[in-house]
Amino acid sequence: MATKHNLTAPEFNQKSLVEEWLATYFKSDFLKVLKKHWREFVLVVFQSYDDPAHEERLANKFLLHPLEYFLCNGDPEVVFRQLKEVDQPSQLCGHVFKTGEPTYSCRECATDPTCVLCMDCFQASVHKKHRYRMSTSGGGGYCDCGDPEAWKSEVFCENHKPKTGTNNVQNSIEKLPNDLVNRSSAVLLACLGYAVQMLTWDQCDTLPDNLQPEGELSDTYLCMLFNDEVHTYEQVISTLQKAVDCTHKAAVDYATTVDREGRSAVKCGTYAECERVRGQVERNTSRHGSKALKVQVMHSAVVAHQQFALRLIQWLQNIIGQSDGLRQLFCMLSMQHETNAQSLMEMLLLADTQLWKIARVQSHQLMMAGVLMDQECKKRFSIIFTKNYSSLTRDFIQDDHYRTFSVTNITVQIFTVPSLARLLVSEHNLLSVILKTFLETCEEKKKDGKLSFERTSSPTFKRACFSLHDLKYALICKPSPGEWTDQLRRSFLEGYTYFLELLKLMEGMDAVKRQTGQHLEFEPEWEGAFNLQLKLEDNIVLFLDWCASDREVLIQSYNKTVEAFNACKNLDAIKKESCTVAGRQAECLKYDVETQPISIHLPVTRVLAGLHTYLGDHFLSFESTDCHLMRPVAADLLEFPLRVQVMVAQSNANMWRRNGYALINQIFFYHNVKCRTEMYDRDVVMLQIAASMMDNNEYLLQLIHKYKLANWTKEDFDRQTGQEDSLRQTVLLAEEFLSLLIVILGERFIAGVGEVSKEDIVRREVIHQLCISPLAHSELAKALPEDTNHETGLENVVKDVATFKKLSPATGKGRYELKPEFYAYYNPYFYHYTKGDKSKSEEMQVKRRKENNQLQALPPPVPPKFRPMFLPVMGLLQCDIMIYVIELVLARAAEVRSRSLSETQLERVLHLIGMGLHEQKRAIEEGNRQFDFLTRICTPSSLHSKAKKEPGRSIQTLLEKIMSSNNITHDSIRDLVIWTVKTITEVRQMKNEPVAMEKENAMVAPRDVKAEAARRKKQVAAEKRRMKIMAQMSAMQKNFIKENSELFENTSTELFPRIGSDMDISDAGSSSFPVAVGCKQTRPSLSPPQLATCILCQEEQEITLTSKAIVLTAFVQKSTVLSLHHGNALLNGDLFDPLFMRSDLPTGTHTSSCGHMMHAGCWQSFFDNILARERRRPLRFRHNYSHDIEKMEFLCPLCECICNTVIPVLPSVSTLGQESSVDKLQLSFADWLDGIHKTVLNSIREPGSVDSRSRLTVYEVCPLVTITRQMAGSVAQNFQALWAYMSVPTSDVSEETKEMLRKFSRDAYSFGLGVEVDDDNPRVPIMLWNTCAFSLMAIEQQLRDDGKPLFGQLSSRHSDCLRSLVQVASTYTQIVSPNQSNMHCIRLLSFLFPDSFKNKDNEPPMCILDVELFHYLVAIVMSLPSLLRGDAELLKVYQGIGSVPPPGGINHQYALQLVLAVHLIQVLLTFDQENCGMEVDGDYEGEALLILYDHIHTIANVPQQNTPLPWQLSLHVRRSMLPLLRCVALLFHYWTGIPSPAELSDVEGEMKEFDAVCKYLGVNDHMSRLLDNQGEILDSMVNRWCKNSLLKERLSAASQSVVQYPLRINKLIELPYDYSELINKVSTFTCPKSDGDDSRAPTMCLVCGQMLCSQSYCCQTEFEGVTVGAATEHAYKCGAGAGIFLRVRECQILLLAGRTKGCFVPPPYIDDYGETDQGLRRGNPLHLCKDSYAYLQKLWMSHAIPETIAHSLESNATLLTIDWQHL
Repeated sequence: MATKHNLTAPEFNQKSLVEEWLATYFKSDFLKVLKKHWREFVLVVFQSYDDPAHEERLANKFLLHPLEYFLCNGDPEVVFRQLKEVDQPSQLCGHVFKTGEPTYSCRECATDPTCVLCMDCFQASVHKKHRYRMSTSGGGGYCDCGDPEAWKSEVFCENHKPKTGTNNVQNSIEKLPNDLVNRSSAVLLACLGYAVQMLTWDQCDTLPDNLQPEGELSDTYLCMLFNDEVHTYEQVISTLQKAVDCTHKAAVDYATTVDREGRSAVKCGTYAECERVRGQVERNTSRHGSKALKVQVMHSAVVAHQQFALRLIQWLQNIIGQSDGLRQLFCMLSMQHETNAQSLMEMLLLADTQLWKIARVQSHQLMMAGVLMDQECKKRFSIIFTKNYSSLTRDFIQDDHYRTFSVTNITVQIFTVPSLARLLVSEHNLLSVILKTFLETCEEKKKDGKLSFERTSSPTFKRACFSLHDLKYALICKPSPGEWTDQLRRSFLEGYTYFLELLKLMEGMDAVKRQTGQHLEFEPEWEGAFNLQLKLEDNIVLFLDWCASDREVLIQSYNKTVEAFNACKNLDAIKKESCTVAGRQAECLKYDVETQPISIHLPVTRVLAGLHTYLGDHFLSFESTDCHLMRPVAADLLEFPLRVQVMVAQSNANMWRRNGYALINQIFFYHNVKCRTEMYDRDVVMLQIAASMMDNNEYLLQLIHKYKLANWTKEDFDRQTGQEDSLRQTVLLAEEFLSLLIVILGERFIAGVGEVSKEDIVRREVIHQLCISPLAHSELAKALPEDTNHETGLENVVKDVATFKKLSPATGKGRYELKPEFYAYYNPYFYHYTKGDKSKSEEMQVKRRKENNQLQALPPPVPPKFRPMFLPVMGLLQCDIMIYVIELVLARAAEVRSRSLSETQLERVLHLIGMGLHEQKRAIEEGNRQFDFLTRICTPSSLHSKAKKEPGRSIQTLLEKIMSSNNITHDSIRDLVIWTVKTITEVRQMKNEPVAMEKENAMVAPRDVKAEAARRKKQVAAEKRRMKIMAQMSAMQKNFIKENSELFENTSTELFPRIGSDMDISDAGSSSFPVAVGCKQTRPSLSPPQLATCILCQEEQEITLTSKAIVLTAFVQKSTVLSLHHGNALLNGDLFDPLFMRSDLPTGTHTSSCGHMMHAGCWQSFFDNILARERRRPLRFRHNYSHDIEKMEFLCPLCECICNTVIPVLPSVSTLGQESSVDKLQLSFADWLDGIHKTVLNSIREPGSVDSRSRLTVYEVCPLVTITRQMAGSVAQNFQALWAYMSVPTSDVSEETKEMLRKFSRDAYSFGLGVEVDDDNPRVPIMLWNTCAFSLMAIEQQLRDDGKPLFGQLSSRHSDCLRSLVQVASTYTQIVSPNQSNMHCIRLLSFLFPDSFKNKDNEPPMCILDVELFHYLVAIVMSLPSLLRGDAELLKVYQGIGSVPPPGGINHQYALQLVLAVHLIQVLLTFDQENCGMEVDGDYEGEALLILYDHIHTIANVPQQNTPLPWQLSLHVRRSMLPLLRCVALLFHYWTGIPSPAELSDVEGEMKEFDAVCKYLGVNDHMSRLLDNQGEILDSMVNRWCKNSLLKERLSAASQSVVQYPLRINKLIELPYDYSELINKVSTFTCPKSDGDDSRAPTMCLVCGQMLCSQSYCCQTEFEGVTVGAATEHAYKCGAGAGIFLRVRECQILLLAGRTKGCFVPPPYIDDYGETDQGLRRGNPLHLCKDSYAYLQKLWMSHAIPETIAHSLESNATLLTIDWQHL
């Protein structure tokens, strides 16, 4: 292929080659020696791209085995085994994770979340008893077991725990023999050098000189297509089809290979041919300005050597894995500098972006298996990586591969090691290197000195943001105070300076101005800034932690931050104006939030706030003499956070409505749990810092000025006139202003602000979340902020404050409920509440207090103390402005009417007073006389102008006035006033001040009495009104009954009697045992007229054969739920003969219904409207719905259940009122069998017979006279009477009913076989019988599986469906297709009469073990009544006999007896003695059965291994026959309408049920009598059945296992209890079509257990002309179109129905809190929930998958966008 010479292998002798190498390797460059050999053989080995296995064999023979023999100088297996024996096992596990493999991180012991264990190490460690997190690996990492820097404790698992007495210091290389070291050095260095050279070789048409083969290269080139992450699969496939002129399948294979390996040869030919393809691909993919696919024309020789280089990389990994000494030797050699001052590993590192995907992956794995497993080499490699970090990152940014396939992803293995990270930060300025690299990328985003993002963000910036992850890795392990050095301080502060530069670019970005006049035309871009904020949050926290860990660093970083803040603020140019309130005046910045730009992004300000909270930990203050701490201007600190709060307040007051959703979204995320810690919370801290540094009155004036409330604070504000909108906005702003004061004064659960711990902070968050409502664990965790390790701290506190109530999976997940004693900590103005949260929590607390007969007041809780630095904030409570504002609001509340007051303002002011009272109590207890809030509120104030007019007015007197007034409408606020007054009294008593308690009680008590009296008056009035209404209704009811007395006398107790409801299981007035079949059949009692109400037109009518047809909505589907061998579902039914159902039930037809009835005409109009609406829709707008209109699917108009047909509802037999004279006929079973036998013999015309010219067997029923002539007189007369009885009055059936019968039958045929509709097809009645039988069998198995009785527990929808199915199947046979039914009946009977065929070749190719007998019985009893009817002369003779075929007659009795006899033989032939019950003494039935057992086995010539005991056989026969009998009982119950016995309505054991079923069916409960003395014909038939050659073949050991009885109830596969076991098992699964590549979405079929490669192009196939995914294809083959799968890595259940519909449902795996974890996002350990899995089992077994999918698609529109066919 590569040269013009034939590429045959030159003469090769491995032994002489190795000897030559051994003699020369130390004399010259060994690589040149190897290249001489490789030059000849590489092109021979890698010349075929279609046979990887052949290439592998040749590569081992010519290339790799010689290297191994040279390295070992002997047998490699022996040498490597010896090395293993003397090898010192590594204490590092180093297991490299595959994609999807489970990983475990101990939440208690891991240094950070990146420290993980493999499953083997985890199971052998103590961490499995700790709190741990489970996840799946993305591939590329390795197990950290044995790494002391990865674990705080318990470093080793049991497998890697160091053995006592081992010397861990000895160098592993020293244990290797010297000659082996020399040879290994030569081989390892040469192979790695060759691999690096060829993988980085950039010339496509020539080879290096020493690899150039002799002679000229041939003109054989390859057009190589490379992978990128820009173009989609569809684009690549379409392009290749055009450029290469290949099939769609070949293009898919090419695209899959490109995606998996990174490149693929799409054309092999001459240079010109390949160049043409390259040009066409580039042109087709570069249109519209997009980047073209990378295509290169490469010589085949170059590709061959690169393939060998990849194979060498794999080989090197295998070699160094043989011995720790070889691994250390490889590390040393790969890291030593070459002539160009770069090591081979460094060269490979820098060339990463030149490699294609598979080459990158293997080179990264070599790095991890080599240099990263050796501590010293890892350190050197890390230094080299840091030195080249900028260039590597720039290459990655310009690259087009995901981060997973970039060498920069290896940072998680380097920067997270504490010692390495500390070294790199200290000595190699890692932080500066990372931040400078990122800042370079930020240059392109700068606009006016700030970052600015566009709506279409650049992919390069997104890729650059990965540097922020690296920054986090470097900062994860902060140094302890003793680990700081001067060099580390300098390096860190240098990095912190660059970090501030980044924050300065963000300070003030995305500023917005209030839109007035008209709405914003275009929504501004806001997501980019918040995405950057989210990526930076952890880094901000980590930087603050580093700064706080050292006093000197904290001082310098604080000063640097103040300088950065001063550089950003730009406040000097803003003018100032004075603000005066209550005689106090202050100069305020004239910056109007309504008209000026406002930015929500203030990272520099917030970092400064964060640093300020740490000053107290080191006892630092601005007055400290031992340090220089820059003091920022307090008013400047206040300005920017205050602007944001004012903007939020104005937005809440609807003043920013015209700014669109962009502002709403920004404010939402500003308060959201993901962002609030470093945004809103920091702003609150900064407001508190400013309050602690400013004069209290000045501070409040600044707030009032910014909120523009100076006018509102004037006492005459109520008398001013103005627009109503403006007044409303002012009132709302005043409410927001008061809320902000509550937050500033009350929010002390912040580290560094209040005297609280981290646990206290989390505890308060949990309390307030649970005050909203009880929450599940995941909901509670989601509401809490995460730290840098993704921990919330929830587990540490939640058990203290809440009780977990675990619920069953049926009722939902468990929830936490707050313990009652913690409700006292509730704060209605908790600053993390949204408006909705606040409203819900208040409602819940008020309701709780009502139930406990407590005051509805929600007073403020007692706050913790401020830390010393923040103590001045408390002065706000007693400053003049605060007292003035409180008194102002109370005075307005005390007035009769006030325009500027809202009860919300009053509530907030009361809350502030309550906070002040709590502080006063604390001050009294601590002896603090400086804080005297009580005096300020109890002493008359001179701040108001009314002070002189009302000299005694104070806040206390105003509260008392409000308490006695009727102005307050809310009970909670009124009670809060009462609580406040009482609390004032209590505090005054603590200060020993005189209190007039009599006056207080006199004011409070009458109010309570008055309110209680008013409530009682209302209750009495309401009760009187209710009684009056009830009396009127009773009178009207009596009058109605009197006027319609006749109607009520003739009406049943039920308003609308169900059609023989299954709940009415027996006749209460009858004491005899009901019999449904045979001569002793119970006469059905006349039932009242059956009424039905159409759900569309609401018309009620009686159900008759002649009235308007009534139909049930129904759904017909193919099913394999009962199949005993999955994977053989019927896919093509065009030529399939469904008459004989196989005993293993491969594919059935199931019919279900929701039970809702309609007129046939109403339904037709409804369905026509659906069709018309869909046809009017343009084709391009049509998409997948919950129903496929092309498949005649629709949703029930009432319940929206999926349907595709309707079943006509027919009257029951009892309503027809026909008398039966069956009991007058005297016909034995033997005579009946003789007549049937003669009928079959005379009705078959075989090919070649005298009276048949057809080449096929003809089934034509002979006249009845022909049969009776061959019978005795009395027998013939009775036999004639039996068939004369069967005339059917077809004229009595309406045409509409007949049409509905035809419709349902053809739908059952079409959907059951998957064929086109054909009314005349003879298989139509067969499929009608089959769906009737299969549906009955499915219900029987479902009842048996649920442990429910046969009757009495079935829902009405199932009962109505089964009743209608049975009635339709029987009626259709008699009315619509009697001739076809006759033919099928003869075919069915001929199977049991083997002598009916003279030529054995014409016999059906089956034996009695091959046929499922209930399907057979249903077909027989449906078709047999019309077999010999129609003789006019006979009808004249027997005119007195009824004209409607009565079910359950002699024909049915004897047919049942015959089928039971066949089933008995099936049971005896397949008996297995393994499962038997307890012994029964004196079992005579067992003795008889044992005789039959021996007789049948003798006839069949089947050897008996062990003869069973009689009791064993008797028990087995009863158990095996019972399922069939149960199905028959259901059939005749719904057919005849004869009530079921009470014994079958209780679960009393199998044996009692067996007896009751036999009695109900008129069958002898001694099964042996089915074959005992039943005549010669039956004996002859049994002989022929047992001597069938196929039967012996089925029972032979070599045959496939025969069906055992009783038929087992199918179950979904067993799943492991621990979900990690399942993930670990699946991690070894590889794509079956991708040469061992890991499957991206391994999916397990829960029906058969097969693993599939789902949602992947590689495993897509053509199915019925459509490209489908592996799961969809399997759903058809295994489940006949319906599938239930477990997507293992996503922990998700996938349901599929057809090609276009599916949904996801919760998996059966739950955590300890009863919650599922789809996608493994939380990582909690999961275990199998039996109840949840039982629900899935029931869902599958009840054929509810299509219904579930339809409901899901209707309720979740996002599911409609998924291409289900590709899963």
